[in-house]
Amino acid sequence: MEMSREQLSLRIKEWVENNKEEAVALASKLVQIESVNHPPVGNEAEYQRFFAEWMVGQQGEVDTYELSEVPGLSEHPAYMSSRRYDNRPNVVGRFFGAGTGRSLMFSGHADTVYQGNEPWTYPAFSGEVADGKLYGRGSYDMKGGMAAALMAVKCLKDLEIPVAGDVFIESVVDEEHGGANGTLAGRLRGPNADMAIIPEPTNMDLYPAHLGGGIWKATFQGKSGIGFAGEVLVSALEATVEFANLLKAYNAYRNEHLEVPSWWQNGRKAEVALLTIFSGDVNRELQEKLPANGELNFWIEGYPGMTGEGIIEDLWKFYDAQVKDYPTLQICRPQIRPLIRYLSASEMKLDATGKEFLQLVSESGEKALGSFPEPPKGSPFACDGFMFNLYSSTPALVLGPSGGNAHAADEYLDLTSYEQLIQWYAEIIVNWCGVTDKAE
Repeated sequence: MEMSREQLSLRIKEWVENNKEEAVALASKLVQIESVNHPPVGNEAEYQRFFAEWMVGQQGEVDTYELSEVPGLSEHPAYMSSRRYDNRPNVVGRFFGAGTGRSLMFSGHADTVYQGNEPWTYPAFSGEVADGKLYGRGSYDMKGGMAAALMAVKCLKDLEIPVAGDVFIESVVDEEHGGANGTLAGRLRGPNADMAIIPEPTNMDLYPAHLGGGIWKATFQGKSGIGFAGEVLVSALEATVEFANLLKAYNAYRNEHLEVPSWWQNGRKAEVALLTIFSGDVNRELQEKLPANGELNFWIEGYPGMTGEGIIEDLWKFYDAQVKDYPTLQICRPQIRPLIRYLSASEMKLDATGKEFLQLVSESGEKALGSFPEPPKGSPFACDGFMFNLYSSTPALVLGPSGGNAHAADEYLDLTSYEQLIQWYAEIIVNWCGVTDKAE
């Protein structure tokens, strides 16, 4: 007897409820496998092996490959050449695919940022669960979202749902710290599906567009010493602090003058953020002289169509117009260089197919959440979605779980959202990829 669409949704919901322990165990296991990115290298290999073996265990057709195997990768204009990829493979698995439906890819990064030196309530790689939260580095960004994709596929396989289109789950290396070469390699090698979902942590919001951003370093060279003989000294520390204040003023200037695309009209705007300041001999508690050197790392975000070169050009224009208010900067001009590639902002193509996909995702969310999700908007963060939207034929939607403390101590995945996301992903697969011989 064929199931109605409503009956199928009920079975998906029941499966998720009955398999919560397995779902939590999988997310916890992914967190327990350290896959920290330490540019220019990273230790994603063990995680990628586990990911591939899990998909093989679910009868997936799995392709594991080194980035060096991808023709044209290092010559591609979007490739960043400062990283190394020995024993850092990409992994992609194919499921279902009776040949008559549309294809869908879930693509996420295997690497996490460093656990840091702040104290954690639970060990950073413990994957411990407490009060409805799963703690650990990468739990929120973005192993929870990837675990949800895996479990959604397992759900439909266990229910023996004959999904018509191909479903791909791709785990790429080196996304953090301005990476994205792994994502580019996936686009060049394929497969390239009809649509993609990036399970970055969106707190269950739909992000058809995402910010861009880059990190730059400003260095200052002053004149050190103590003016016993009336020497004219220049404190690089004062110059660094003045530049920090100038960047804060630049942020306010952009908020007032920068044209904001519609995706971000009602959300967080592109920002300028200070990251680190160093000056003098940081290994000595007592300083006997004005510091001769200073450096400041900063992050600037942008909207689709903006470039890193254009952002810094605009910053220099603002600097030259405002430097009269910063006396030390007048005699101690910074040198500015990028520390990472500029991660371009992008938006998925919203032609008739793109609009249909967004509507379908919203309708699928209503089944998982009990109400329609919030209207789509622009993400408040940068990610590797631009490798899909700008360098492939596959539009990418960013959609992932709730949680908190990304890139900080006590990072956590909200387990209620995780369970809802499994159901949501399963509903999207059925609605987008279709099923064979289903009853309406």
